[in-house]
Amino acid sequence: MDSVTLSVIVTIIASVIVVDIYKRQKDRVTVNLHGDNLKQLLTITALDYKYGNADNTNDADPQLLTNELTQLISSYEKAEISQENFQKQMDHLINKLS
Repeated sequence: MDSVTLSVIVTIIASVIVVDIYKRQKDRVTVNLHGDNLKQLLTITALDYKYGNADNTNDADPQLLTNELTQLISSYEKAEISQENFQKQMDHLINKLS
Protein backbone atom coordinates (compact mmCIF):
# COMPACT_ATOMS: atom_id res chain seq x y z
CA MET A 1 0.00 0.00 0.00
CA ASP A 2 1.54 3.28 -1.02
CA SER A 3 1.33 6.54 0.89
CA VAL A 4 -1.25 8.14 -1.42
CA THR A 5 -3.76 5.33 -0.91
CA LEU A 6 -3.17 5.39 2.84
CA SER A 7 -3.69 9.16 3.02
CA VAL A 8 -6.93 8.88 0.98
CA ILE A 9 -8.27 6.20 3.33
CA VAL A 10 -7.33 8.22 6.43
CA THR A 11 -8.94 11.35 4.93
CA ILE A 12 -12.18 9.48 4.21
CA ILE A 13 -12.32 8.03 7.72
CA ALA A 14 -11.59 11.43 9.29
CA SER A 15 -14.28 13.13 7.19
CA VAL A 16 -16.86 10.48 8.17
CA ILE A 17 -16.02 11.06 11.84
CA VAL A 18 -16.27 14.86 11.48
CA VAL A 19 -19.64 14.61 9.69
CA ASP A 20 -20.96 12.26 12.38
CA ILE A 21 -19.90 14.64 15.16
CA TYR A 22 -21.47 17.58 13.29
CA LYS A 23 -24.80 15.73 12.93
CA ARG A 24 -24.83 14.84 16.62
CA GLN A 25 -24.17 18.44 17.65
CA LYS A 26 -26.84 19.72 15.26
CA ASP A 27 -29.40 17.26 16.64
CA ARG A 28 -28.51 18.24 20.20
CA VAL A 29 -29.10 21.94 19.44
CA THR A 30 -32.39 21.17 17.67
CA VAL A 31 -33.67 19.15 20.62
CA ASN A 32 -32.82 21.95 23.03
CA LEU A 33 -34.53 24.59 20.91
CA HIS A 34 -37.73 22.66 20.40
CA GLY A 35 -38.23 21.32 23.89
CA ASP A 36 -39.70 22.95 26.94
CA ASN A 37 -36.58 25.07 27.26
CA LEU A 38 -37.79 27.41 24.53
CA LYS A 39 -41.14 27.94 26.22
CA GLN A 40 -39.44 28.61 29.54
CA LEU A 41 -36.94 30.95 27.95
CA LEU A 42 -39.66 32.98 26.23
CA THR A 43 -41.72 33.09 29.41
CA ILE A 44 -38.78 34.25 31.50
CA THR A 45 -37.87 36.86 28.89
CA ALA A 46 -41.42 38.22 28.80
CA LEU A 47 -41.63 38.36 32.58
CA ASP A 48 -38.23 40.02 32.78
CA TYR A 49 -39.34 42.70 30.35
CA LYS A 50 -42.59 43.10 32.23
CA TYR A 51 -41.20 43.43 35.72
CA GLY A 52 -37.74 44.73 34.85
CA ASN A 53 -39.07 47.65 32.82
CA ALA A 54 -42.24 48.37 34.79
CA ASP A 55 -41.64 52.13 34.64
CA ASN A 56 -41.37 52.07 30.84
CA THR A 57 -44.66 50.26 30.21
CA ASN A 58 -46.87 52.00 27.65
CA ASP A 59 -49.91 49.92 28.54
CA ALA A 60 -52.30 51.47 31.08
CA ASP A 61 -53.32 48.12 32.59
CA PRO A 62 -50.41 45.83 33.57
CA GLN A 63 -52.88 43.23 34.86
CA LEU A 64 -54.19 42.83 31.31
CA LEU A 65 -50.70 41.89 30.13
CA THR A 66 -50.36 39.39 32.95
CA ASN A 67 -53.68 37.80 32.00
CA GLU A 68 -52.69 37.65 28.31
CA LEU A 69 -49.37 36.05 29.21
CA THR A 70 -51.03 33.47 31.47
CA GLN A 71 -53.62 32.65 28.82
CA LEU A 72 -50.95 32.33 26.13
CA ILE A 73 -48.81 29.96 28.22
CA SER A 74 -51.86 27.90 29.12
CA SER A 75 -52.90 27.61 25.46
CA TYR A 76 -49.42 26.52 24.48
CA GLU A 77 -49.21 23.92 27.24
CA LYS A 78 -52.56 22.46 26.15
CA ALA A 79 -51.29 22.36 22.52
CA GLU A 80 -54.09 24.66 21.38
CA ILE A 81 -51.62 26.84 19.48
CA SER A 82 -48.50 25.95 17.50
CA GLN A 83 -44.99 26.82 18.59
CA GLU A 84 -44.66 29.34 15.75
CA ASN A 85 -47.87 31.09 16.77
CA PHE A 86 -46.76 31.02 20.41
CA GLN A 87 -43.48 32.71 19.50
CA LYS A 88 -45.25 35.39 17.43
CA GLN A 89 -47.68 36.16 20.24
CA MET A 90 -44.85 36.27 22.79
CA ASP A 91 -42.97 38.71 20.56
CA HIS A 92 -46.12 40.82 20.34
CA LEU A 93 -46.46 40.87 24.14
CA ILE A 94 -42.80 41.74 24.58
CA ASN A 95 -43.13 44.60 22.08
CA LYS A 96 -46.17 45.85 24.01
CA LEU A 97 -44.01 46.10 27.12
CA SER A 98 -41.23 48.10 25.57
